[in-house]
Amino acid sequence: MKLKVNRKTVTVFEGAEVRYAVLTYLALKAMDVRLADSMTVYDRWGHEIDLGAPASQYEVIKFKLPKTKDQ
Repeated sequence: MKLKVNRKTVTVFEGAEVRYAVLTYLALKAMDVRLADSMTVYDRWGHEIDLGAPASQYEVIKFKLPKTKDQ
C-alpha cells in the first residue's frame, strides 16, 4: 500500500499502522527512528491522528519534528 508522508511516497504492508508509515519515512531519510514516538502526526486536513491508527484510512500523512533544545 502506498501513501504520502511529508510529500514523499512510502510503501507499507496492508494493515499497517500510521506508525510504520512514519518509521519508513524516517528510515528512507536516514533519520533517527526514535523520533517517531515523540512527534505529532496529522492527516491532510491538519487533524491530529494517532500513531496506532490504520494507515489505510489515510492517503496523506504529515508530521512535524519535535523541537529540540537547540531550536
